[in-house]
Order: sequence, then structure tokens, then C-alpha cells
Amino acid sequence: MKYIERTIEPAVGEFIRSREQHKNVLLVEGARQVGKTSLVEHASAAAGKRVSTANLERDARLRSLIDGCRDFPEFEQVLADRLKFSPGPDTLLFIDESQESRQLGRFVRFMKEEWREATVILSGSTLSRLFRDDVRYPVGRVRQIVVSPFCFSEYLLAVGEERLAAFVRGDEWPVLPARHERLLELYDRFLTTGGLPAAVAAAAAGLDHSEVLAQIAADYERDFMRVFGERDAVIVAACFRSVANFVGSPSKNTTVIPTPGTAVNARINEVFARLQAWHLLLRSDQRGPSPDSSHAYLPKRYLFDTGLLRHFRELGIPSISVLKTRSAVARGPLGGGLENQVAIELARGGRPLCGWKRTPSGGEIDFLVTGHRQAVPLECKASLTLDRRSLRGIAEYLAEYDQPVGVIVSFAPHRIAAITPPGSRRPRRVVMLPAPLLERLDAIISG
Repeated sequence: MKYIERTIEPAVGEFIRSREQHKNVLLVEGARQVGKTSLVEHASAAAGKRVSTANLERDARLRSLIDGCRDFPEFEQVLADRLKFSPGPDTLLFIDESQESRQLGRFVRFMKEEWREATVILSGSTLSRLFRDDVRYPVGRVRQIVVSPFCFSEYLLAVGEERLAAFVRGDEWPVLPARHERLLELYDRFLTTGGLPAAVAAAAAGLDHSEVLAQIAADYERDFMRVFGERDAVIVAACFRSVANFVGSPSKNTTVIPTPGTAVNARINEVFARLQAWHLLLRSDQRGPSPDSSHAYLPKRYLFDTGLLRHFRELGIPSISVLKTRSAVARGPLGGGLENQVAIELARGGRPLCGWKRTPSGGEIDFLVTGHRQAVPLECKASLTLDRRSLRGIAEYLAEYDQPVGVIVSFAPHRIAAITPPGSRRPRRVVMLPAPLLERLDAIISG
């Protein structure tokens, strides 16, 4: 597949072109197979700098030499001898899979402090391991960018739908019925395939993308065995299955392993924390009407890619379709998949994930999205049509907290409803946003 320019690429390119002195080190993070290396290589080529590059997973000799360095001057000598790197305004040092080195993290602070004109990018799938053991995180010396799987407009570019990709990124309203239906057809494929470039490329070529997802899942399992060990790798696999099967519901350790003891509970919590730090899982804390009640609510968790979520969940059960599955019961899991994709898109924009519950048994808002001096409530509904009953929960939240706008993301057409709660003279707006146009959310909540 040809290279697909990422929405995050301008930020990477701006960093590379910057002539700022004593520039922070850029950490490009994200799960395996999301396209980190291609992104950095493409942005570097466009900037016109001479790149010294290395992959510490493949270059065992260089990794060994770096781990044997006693101090930063010796590290500089290794880079000069092995990579011909000399820090300057027109050079860039790019080290991929940098977390494979045990010592590289010790030198990050000196890259900023000692190299006046250097541009340095470190990338990897588990960069939290770069600063392990007694290596402190270099606060104020690094900048972090997290690369996610393709968003919907990037997916459209990858499958040759350039005109629709431009429409999704634009601000044209209304959406005519024929275009809405076409977008839903493609979004259905997107939710099934996910946004991992290799899976998207396979599907675009008419190949079985599920085989690609199975191979990626097997590669992750191999990584977990290497990092966690054989015992906890079983828990890791169970954590993935639990999140996939119960997405949209509170995340409970008992859905990972039934009746876990104290020690197993602690190991499950540690695995969840690591998978979150490695950007494989997303966590959404749940707030309540009062600070005390918030402590009682379990978080929700989501997988970083909806294609992998469906891969783990739909083994042995029929697939579901946005347009063809009509039964409300059968569409239930589709709501979880939609909520998972919305979580990915919110996290892509750097927003913290947070939901709201009135009580442990009801009154739930899926996400509270930070807007202009307000928290905008957002609900996900896997429906092709919405009526006034669909608006009830979000309307009650808007009235209770005196907020002007809420959003429902669904498969229904775009519409804006004005609701005036009892006892109020000021109408509230509920924007019904079609899921394929979720990239327009920023404009909606800031408008």
C-alpha cells in the first residue's frame, strides 16, 4: 500500500523543521503496526534533513554497544562510529524500537542539554520501558506524540476514497441521504477491519484481513511472553478477551479470571496498567454526581483498535453489520464496538477519557468531552434512527448541569434537536452526529 499521510504528520514535520536550540527529544509512541516508523521516515524525508537511523530490535550489535556505554561521551562516540551521526541543524537522529536498550534512557536528558542544535526522535511500542529501573523520566526534556491506528478519513484514503475523505474532514452540511448511506457502508467495513495499516491494505487488496489481525495478535502474544513471562502472559490474553467481550460495560477483574485471589487480583491490575502505558488499552474513569460516589464506580476499558477488538470478540460468533443487522438484540455488541471507536478518536485528540453515572444501576453518559469552558456529554447509540426517547438521558444531564449542548454519535442522519427542559426558558441543543463524521466533533463542541 502506498504511504497514507497521517493527520498527525504536520506536528511531526514541524518538530523536525524547528531550529530551536536545545530542543526536546521527541518520543513517538504507539502500539506495534500503527505506522510509527513510516510516519517518521516520511516526515523526515519531507523536511530534507540527513537522517541517521537505527532499529534496536534488529541491530543487536548497536544495542549491545549502547548498553555498554559508561557515560554520554562514550555514547556519542558509538553514534559517530556506527551511524555517522554528528549533532547539527541539518541532521536528525532517529532510533526505532528504542525501548530495547537498557541504557538509552539514561542519555535522553543529555541529548537536550549537551546537543545545542540536534533533532532527536525515539520511537517504540513500549517506550515506558525506556525509563525503567532507576532511570528517572526526563521531565521537561521530552515531547510525546502517540500514534494511533488510522482514523476513518485515513482509512478512506487507503481504500481509494479520496473525495469522501476530504468530505469527512470538511465542514459541508447537510449530508444527502445517498452519501450518508455510502459513508455507513464504508464505516461498517472500517469497524470490521480496524485501522491497522497492514489489515487495511489486505482488505483493500481483496485479501483476508482477519489473517493479518490474527498474525498481529500472535506477535503481541510473543512480546508479552518476552516481557511478562509465561505465567502472566496468560493473564494478558485473558485481559484482552475480557475487554473485547465486555466493552462498554464496567471493567471487572472477575471477567478476566473468575474468583481471583488477592495475589491474582494484584497481577491483573498490574497487567492492565502496563497495557494502558503501552497504548494497547484505553481507560475511562467514571464520575458520579458527587466526588464520593465517583470512587465507587469501576472504570471502562477499550482496545486501541476496533478491528482487533472484533477479532478477539467474534471468534466463534456471527459478525454484525451496521446496515444489515436489524435485530436490536443482535445489534447490542455493535454499540460496544461504536463506543470503542469513539474512545479511540477522543484519545487520538489528546482528551482524557471520562464517563458519568447518576447511580451504579443507571443514568449513564458514555463520555464527558472537554469543550469551551464546559464538559459536553456524549452518548453512543448503534441505531439507524433516533427519536425523542433516544435524547432523554442526555437531555436530563443538560438540564441538571445547565449545559447548552450535548452530542449523540450514532448511525442515524445528522440532525440538531432543540430541547427546553421543564422550568427553563433556555433551549438546549442535542447534535446527532453520524459516526463517520466524528472527526468534526471539535468544530461542533467549540461552535
